[in-house]
Amino acid sequence: MIGDLGADDFDRLIEAARRAVEAAQTEPPALPDVRHEAADPEGTVRATAVLTGEGPRLQSLRLNPRARRLDSGDLAELVLRTVNEALDGVSAAAGGQAVPNLAALSAELHELQQFSADRFGVFADAIGDVLRQLDKRIEE
Repeated sequence: MIGDLGADDFDRLIEAARRAVEAAQTEPPALPDVRHEAADPEGTVRATAVLTGEGPRLQSLRLNPRARRLDSGDLAELVLRTVNEALDGVSAAAGGQAVPNLAALSAELHELQQFSADRFGVFADAIGDVLRQLDKRIEE
């Protein structure tokens, strides 16, 4: 089927793909509900991460009142470790489902469209030159 497509057909296909990407930018597809909760063994810090359109993000962070007894350095280390565990967990649960960068994809499609139009112009010019040379030889 692709062998039967002309330059205008390719241009329409690329333009349709660009429109689809632009539509997806304004109305992104629903992401699966991916979340992961992590807590330290004593339950002093609880962190919940979720998958968003921007990637894994921290949704909530809860500190048990016992956290007040910790010095700031220990508490900071515990929070950091728990939050990273939650973020790592949601990334693993997402199974590598990266959210595509639709703006970059749209730009790449536009660049491809321009490149293919330019290349087709060169190809059409070459065919025209060959036909003119054939006409000259036939006339001689």
